[in-house]
Amino acid sequence: MSVNAAETPQQTSTPQKSGLISGLPWVAIAVALALLPMIFTSNSMISTLNYLGTMAIFALSYNVLLGQTGLLSLGHGTFFGLGGFIATHAVLHMADAGWNFPLPLVPLIGAAGALVLGFFGGWLASGRGGMPFAMITLGLAELVYAAAALFPSIYGSEEGISMDRMDLGASFGMDYGPTLDIYVIVAVWFLICAALLYFFSKTPLGLLANSVRDNAERVEFIGFSSKRVRMLAYAIAAAIAGVAGSLAALNFEIMTVNELGAATSTLVLLMTYIGGTKHFFGPVLGAIVIGLMKIWLSDISSAWMMYFGLLFIFVVMVQPAGLAGILMSGVTLMRSGTFKMQAPLLALIGLTGLATLVGIIVLTELAYRAGLDAGLGPQMTVLWLPLNATSVLSWGFGFVLVAGGVLTMRPLLDRLDTLRHSLGKGEMA
Repeated sequence: MSVNAAETPQQTSTPQKSGLISGLPWVAIAVALALLPMIFTSNSMISTLNYLGTMAIFALSYNVLLGQTGLLSLGHGTFFGLGGFIATHAVLHMADAGWNFPLPLVPLIGAAGALVLGFFGGWLASGRGGMPFAMITLGLAELVYAAAALFPSIYGSEEGISMDRMDLGASFGMDYGPTLDIYVIVAVWFLICAALLYFFSKTPLGLLANSVRDNAERVEFIGFSSKRVRMLAYAIAAAIAGVAGSLAALNFEIMTVNELGAATSTLVLLMTYIGGTKHFFGPVLGAIVIGLMKIWLSDISSAWMMYFGLLFIFVVMVQPAGLAGILMSGVTLMRSGTFKMQAPLLALIGLTGLATLVGIIVLTELAYRAGLDAGLGPQMTVLWLPLNATSVLSWGFGFVLVAGGVLTMRPLLDRLDTLRHSLGKGEMA
């Protein structure tokens, strides 16, 4: 009797502790979102944060398709752009009518419009997965992009459609002129969308989406429609993408047909895959990394698109789990108790990888300076290193770093595998 009474509080407290632990990441994210505008106070930085938050929502929506349902969509940017255009026209029409509509609720309008269009597109595309689905989504995206030129009143001409977000008046104690007000809207919508998508991943429909990803025929065999699951996942992803597009319209106060194009769809694909599709917040990490590369790296180097491609190739070949997978591997290693034994070898691998990366950057910048940027002259500075695009020494320096790194990395990785195999067998103390 006394033993059972003593064990009962422990059994009831365990779920509570697990619930608290699972809620810690959400609390940390909310605290980080509250602290970021206090750390980065300039308008340019807050505008950058708004862009990153918008892209994070966009990438999370795409992962509903790619990561959870196993669907490669080549036209997801269409719903981002359509959501933005719907929100822009909603603001313009409500302003003309003299309505004082709360601006933070405008993304609901973009989401509703994208949801309806997502159901239609999903009905057309979700009959099969794999390559047929990818080709159909690409065709639908190109159809919408081509049709934009036929409806200038909806999509505008080359200048796009612009609006003034302050026309709807003040609400919630904000007049929406400062970028900080838009940051508050983006941050709140990010938490809402992330929570909804996380909840979706735990629902029966979300679990069925995982089953369709893994084995669609077995899902059909047990009595569920794979097409219906794909269509619902497609519509949900479209709605969240519509929220992201609406937030982008509120942030920049303009939408152009370029947001509907293949570049937007390719960008969200890179963000999601590079961040990691197997981890819920992996696409957020990818959106932050790729977003910062797009904003800052493009101001530094003409070869910024090349680095996008190289990063994508690295993730595909070396770490298919993405950047989030690398971080989680590090966390697992720290918890394993064998980090101290592996640390020296990991440090050598890190230094070798860093040298190889420097060599790749040097060769890439030299190639661009010798080709597309030849008019700027051969003299250049890369990573604080003075280089010359016509000098054999500069090219040789880059080749030595890359070749030396590649030749050294393989033996180091083999030694690391041997060490981990030994530690796994318990051969070392």
